[in-house]
Amino acid sequence: MSTYQYQPLKSPTDTRVLRLEPANRYNDELIGDLVHIALGSDAPVYEALSYVWNNSSNTWTSAYNWSPPKMRFAFYPPMEGEEAPGRIDLDENGEPVISTAGGHIVCNGQIVNIGSELFDALRRVRLPHQQRLLWIDAICIDQQNISERNSQVQNMREIYSRADHVLIWVGEHFSAGSASQALLDFITELEVLITIIMETYGPKNRKGIESALVEAYAAHFVRWNFLRELLSRAWFGRVWVLQEVANAKKATIYAGSAKCDWDTIAAIARWLSMYDVNGPLNIRGSICSLGTVDLIWKISRLREDPRRPLPKLIDILAESRLCMSTYAIDKVYGVLGLVCKEDAEGIPVDYGIEAADLYQRIAETELCKTGLEILYHCANSGDSSTVGCPSWTPDWSQPCYHTSYAKLGYKSSAAGASRAQFRVTGGTLAVKGRIVDSIRAVELLRAIPARFDPKINEPTDREATTPATPELKPGEENTLVPADGETHTEMNNNVLNHRSWFPNVMKIAFPDNVITAESYEVLWRTCCCNKTTDGDIPGVDFADSFGDWTKAMMGLKLRDFEEFQRKARRFMESFSLYCDNRRFFRCKDGMLGWGPDQVREGDAICVLDGASIPFVLRPMDGGRFKVVGDAYVSGIMDGEAMELVVEDMDILLV
Repeated sequence: MSTYQYQPLKSPTDTRVLRLEPANRYNDELIGDLVHIALGSDAPVYEALSYVWNNSSNTWTSAYNWSPPKMRFAFYPPMEGEEAPGRIDLDENGEPVISTAGGHIVCNGQIVNIGSELFDALRRVRLPHQQRLLWIDAICIDQQNISERNSQVQNMREIYSRADHVLIWVGEHFSAGSASQALLDFITELEVLITIIMETYGPKNRKGIESALVEAYAAHFVRWNFLRELLSRAWFGRVWVLQEVANAKKATIYAGSAKCDWDTIAAIARWLSMYDVNGPLNIRGSICSLGTVDLIWKISRLREDPRRPLPKLIDILAESRLCMSTYAIDKVYGVLGLVCKEDAEGIPVDYGIEAADLYQRIAETELCKTGLEILYHCANSGDSSTVGCPSWTPDWSQPCYHTSYAKLGYKSSAAGASRAQFRVTGGTLAVKGRIVDSIRAVELLRAIPARFDPKINEPTDREATTPATPELKPGEENTLVPADGETHTEMNNNVLNHRSWFPNVMKIAFPDNVITAESYEVLWRTCCCNKTTDGDIPGVDFADSFGDWTKAMMGLKLRDFEEFQRKARRFMESFSLYCDNRRFFRCKDGMLGWGPDQVREGDAICVLDGASIPFVLRPMDGGRFKVVGDAYVSGIMDGEAMELVVEDMDILLV
């Protein structure tokens, strides 16, 4: 048999589907035919497969890395005639030996080589007694034909929306155990559990909900781990899955031999996200799938009501920033099926251009539409990038762990009533603005992205007496637990996570160890960016909350932990909203602020004409600058910088 030779499609609106033959045994050879169809009302009923081309067992975490978990079991029970053992063999280093060699399918009497994930998926989803008509990108598109790839990717929204059913393949192998049905049984139980919890406590009783989940976690530890691992699968981190499922009429998750409705998983994940459950699932610390689920759910709801417009391209690019793709250019092409018609039609799919050129074209278009707002999406992640676009062009292939102040709806007017003035020449953006100050010191101990520590432990005596800990007042002890000794999961974890770095903030804010009433107010207002979560200017009650919160950060025991939780919650909510995954800094002239992860000593604070938020810029040779990102800076958020005797100049961004 020869390698498969594709027959050309007759029309750009045509596609192929695989007619997969039935088989009774798991290890039977895959056999099928590729059939040409025209997308339209006369198209036959078909299903579409959504899967990861590479290893699905790689986990997707907030550290933006793909690292194989410690797998010890196959996730499925053996089918009749299946030779694969339930337990996975280990190599001499104790690591699992899992084949990623892939296999082949015989199509029209010819061989088509396919990857291991697709090979596993097809053996699972084929039916025992009847054919199955499937659309699969790796098989149905001639991947060597650039022109065909361009047209087929442009049709992706229609392909998945016309599919009768989308089959989501998350893989064969999981580390948490051997029986796939155990996970799906627990998901069914969890639906019942959530219903009972909501009926018992009501949607506003967050403490009761959290306590009930902690109890459930203790009772079902292993199966909670199953769910956590499912939500960490590589499939959830793939950018293409967004439109594949959001455009689906119906979707089902397949895990080994087990399956579950997508709507069930999505409802559970969204509920856990809504209540920010830090304890049982380590949701906010390492699992990024909730953003994927929320975005799919939101787009699905919009599609159900044709009166409501679909999102703009720039908004979807920002929301899918942590999703991954094999090719950097697919960070854009992979979401075109989710955006409004005007934006989708403005981006012709062309795999013959470089990602950097596409990214810059989008940035220039946004400059013409909305002025300098595109700069709020610029962030230097610190990771090496293969794209190489200018710093004023968002590199969508790189992660951004903080949310821009503009995206948060932060109301300010750093540039007063000035209007943006800019011009693009090649890879340089010239912008009118002023350099206000430079950064003198930066807090670098904070872990970014934030990592959740599931262990609630009291600090050791040595930890409680680090050099950054202030001298204790009489009656205050060196422990970080409530006075009654009870565990308060959410608050304790927030305190412990911040305690590792917050003392350094105090050192930077008060380098001479002198605290005045004025400087103290600047600090506490900076630590909430001078806003409540409702966007109002906070009152003096925030100062009291900050005082107790600071004690907790410094490792001091609080006499009334319940009162601390009650009083400090609003302040902590503002801190978490506006300062999440940002670094604290002090400027040369004493201003304090929060900037992106990569802000460093020597960077410049700049207010650009027409921009409501200040920027951190990095000086380069020849009087040019690179964009580091947006920043909150005390004392210049409401136009004060425009009154300073500072030269307004052309700032060259490269």
